[in-house]
Amino acid sequence: MKKPTIVLSACLLASAANAAIVTVPLNITDLPSSGFVPIDLDHDGIADVNLASNFYINVFDSAAEFTWSYSLIGNVIDASLPWTRGNYWPDPNGHVQDNYLYLPIRNTSIGNYYGYITYDFHPVSDSVSVHSFTYDNSGSAITVTAAPEPTSVWLLASGLAATIGVARRRAA
Repeated sequence: MKKPTIVLSACLLASAANAAIVTVPLNITDLPSSGFVPIDLDHDGIADVNLASNFYINVFDSAAEFTWSYSLIGNVIDASLPWTRGNYWPDPNGHVQDNYLYLPIRNTSIGNYYGYITYDFHPVSDSVSVHSFTYDNSGSAITVTAAPEPTSVWLLASGLAATIGVARRRAA
């Protein structure tokens, strides 16, 4: 009975190693209403974009690119989008979902990855703060989701716990 358990564990380890969705919590609430602050989206010590609370985005000094429009939950972020660099104020009208906005980003300082910034939208002040940055670290397209994806470690631990539980039940 140990052989099927070992094979199942190996499969779970292999699939967890290939998990590609990464969400970096940022929780930046002090964006200025004029001017901007450099933001390190992927926590590697290099600023990827410049942001302000008035929806402003600026990319000049990094390889990062963005789109001129926010995405909606379920939209796919890939090479087919109209990527750009420079200054822009994406219009939030029609894109706010549960007080969140999702701005597509690619090519941060850690690699050519597709992802999106999740903004907390504040309707009273008509401003935003930065909630998180989610990306696919395999370079594949990513679909905008409302809730953060579970981490690969959590998936691995759940799978191993289930495997151990099944093995113990069969042994008893």
